[in-house]
Order: sequence, then C-alpha cells, then structure tokens
Amino acid sequence: MAVDWITPDELDDLWDDADGIDDEMRQALLDAAQDACEAWVPEEGDPERPRDTTIRLAQLTLVRGLWNDAIADEGGSIGADGFDYNPPWLAREARRMMRPPRGGTPPTGHDPEPEPTPL
Repeated sequence: MAVDWITPDELDDLWDDADGIDDEMRQALLDAAQDACEAWVPEEGDPERPRDTTIRLAQLTLVRGLWNDAIADEGGSIGADGFDYNPPWLAREARRMMRPPRGGTPPTGHDPEPEPTPL
C-alpha cells in the first residue's frame, strides 16, 4: 500500500505553526520531506518497513525541521528580543522513525537492562 502523503491542506490540522506559511512554501517543504522519506524508508514488503502512519509522522517531522532551518539565524537560533532558542535537529529523529536502530547500545546511550554488577 502506498503512503498517503501529507498535503498542504492537511498541514494546518497537524501543525499549529503552519498557518503562517504560504502555499508555495508548504508544497516545497512537503515535497522535500517526502523525497527524503522515500530515500530513507525501506521498500514495501521489507519487514523493517514502519507503518504508513509512522512514515507520515516522519514527513511532518522533516517539514518542521526544514522550516526551523529556514527561519533560524546564522547560529541556528529562532526568536527575537532575547527570547531565542536553538530547536532540535529533527532530521535525525525522522530517520530513526523510518529506520530504528537495531542491536547494540540504544540511541539514548544507556542500556535499559544492564547486567548486574558482581559484589
């Protein structure tokens, strides 16, 4: 089954900040995010492929990340009048949604079930 990609009309319902983005930019952001998702997600039929809803969430996450990059200053900060912040890099999170890490140390850097330490 093909992914039901997010459309510009759906964006307002999925993301509060989308109402300030013009239609041409919405489409450009959605297209770029879809291209990235299609490049990263495993092929249909692959047991590692996530659900279509997860792929759509990854597309939305990439759209938000691309928009943050577009409006940030040279240092990556968003905001004005001394109330600025550096938003997280969302592309990494989107990739993890489409290709979760397997085996080894989890992305958090700690083992959720460590071996007991002998006394």
